[in-house]
Amino acid sequence: MDSLRKSAAQAATESNGPASGIRKSTAKKREAIVRSAAKLFLERGYDSVSINEIIAVVGGSKETIYSNFGSKAKLFEAVVQQLCSDVTIRIDTRPVGTLEEQATRMARSFVSMVLSPQIMSFHRLVTSIGREFPEAGRLFYRTGPETVYRIFSEWIALQQKNGHVRADKDPRQLGILLHDMLIGEQILSWLTSAAGEKDRARRINQTVELAVSVFLNGCAVNADSMRAASSITHARPPRRVRSRRPKTSKK
Repeated sequence: MDSLRKSAAQAATESNGPASGIRKSTAKKREAIVRSAAKLFLERGYDSVSINEIIAVVGGSKETIYSNFGSKAKLFEAVVQQLCSDVTIRIDTRPVGTLEEQATRMARSFVSMVLSPQIMSFHRLVTSIGREFPEAGRLFYRTGPETVYRIFSEWIALQQKNGHVRADKDPRQLGILLHDMLIGEQILSWLTSAAGEKDRARRINQTVELAVSVFLNGCAVNADSMRAASSITHARPPRRVRSRRPKTSKK
């Protein structure tokens, strides 16, 4: 018991000690560099921003950038991770309220963030440099869409375990389906500037309400029995086969 107390006390001391303060300071400085660089990259593009221009904004020297990131490419990868995290960390999966309330809250928290002007600019940037910078594209997919799929699928798996959602389908595939229902058409319309800013909130609400409704109805626990009953009701009745009397021979 004494050893456990000593270990806990030591851990508490280390978490509040000088080393911890240095780590926190370094992390804050690193994040400040990443966010400043992100703003430049989103405004001007990856190729048009130099290390010197980043330094002019964040301060310090080239040594500061290279000691924290190693290169401009690695700094951009840190930007990708940060902006993807800004989206995924906002997804609200709290198991509070009815199933519809939970799904609506989760969907809206995701869509409102992923369709924000900053993240839309980020999408355009990653798409534009995908061929020349495939590592960044793959990193974006892993830390962005793949993470959202996992978050959605974990929520769905919990609902399946609790008996609220049909359990005969793969939760990951259902998570991908929900993701695409929420942003498939929306993200294309804003990426191509086909949608205006003034109706953003209204369109998000309409999409969320419709997607959640269709998804939950399709994943309802009694969906299979309803479909089976419907197929039986609408099935064509079997044709009657008339029995033929055997012919009697005339004598």
